[in-house]
Amino acid sequence: MSGKFFFFLSFLIAVLLFNFGSVFAQKEFTSTGTYDLMVPPNMNMAEAEKYVCDRARDSAVMRVFPQRLSTEIQTWISQGKVATNAFSTTELIGEWLGDLKEPQLTVLSNKPYTLRCKVKGKVREKIKDGAQLEVKTLYCPALACEMEQFNDGQSLYLSIASSKAGYVSVFMDDMTNVFQLLPYVEDRKQGIEQVYLERNKAYLFFSKEDAPENKRHLVNELQLFAEKPGVELASLVVLFSELPFNSPLVQETKAGHYYNEEEYIGYTMPDSAPSESFNNWLLRLRQSNPKLQAVRKMITIKR
Repeated sequence: MSGKFFFFLSFLIAVLLFNFGSVFAQKEFTSTGTYDLMVPPNMNMAEAEKYVCDRARDSAVMRVFPQRLSTEIQTWISQGKVATNAFSTTELIGEWLGDLKEPQLTVLSNKPYTLRCKVKGKVREKIKDGAQLEVKTLYCPALACEMEQFNDGQSLYLSIASSKAGYVSVFMDDMTNVFQLLPYVEDRKQGIEQVYLERNKAYLFFSKEDAPENKRHLVNELQLFAEKPGVELASLVVLFSELPFNSPLVQETKAGHYYNEEEYIGYTMPDSAPSESFNNWLLRLRQSNPKLQAVRKMITIKR
């Protein structure tokens, strides 16, 4: 049995940032970070809160692991003369492992509108032998439809490609609850905890027409809805490991907790877990499984 999922997303006041490479067992550090943002007029509140807390996490990482400056020098011959050009870039050599407490958002000023975010969490040093992951959110089942700003009622599709073979699970986090999207419901009922990916192959999920004919009945299609007028923020959490990993404890979601069932007849909600429970599980999983990578892809829903 398949179903079309309905998401009733609450407004987020904080967001976790995950975009990590696989690592060997390494020493972890507790760190704190703070960032202030004078919100530009063209940035909505959801985007501002995401941005300021993302930068606070970067600040916490850099307190333990300073940025690395990389310089690339290009040399070429022009009109018989040797010419050179140097390009300098910076990169974080550490990574944010997970929050230890909810980020604290403070309004410092209303004119101009200024936000401050304080975070506390675990950090560790990156290594560079992890798989290269490419995650794209789409409004139609084609790579040309890549988009991160969705409208109320639009469908959501996901493209994932990895430079290494491995296993993937996908979740949607609204900072109140986390909903498991992948593997599909019927696959999970059969004991499948992750979806296997071949290396260097792009997979398109949540599209019946792109699934093998004998698998189309298993596909769960997704549609996004906002709770109220405005812009709401959500995050897609993609977990990848070259080896299988355990899944979190999720339970059947009661649709009536999120929307008027009479208004949305035919829609079902994915299994879910409280965000705090999920994020505690993810932090423990990453500590016990250093090879696990987590990519958090942010999207907005406008109504």
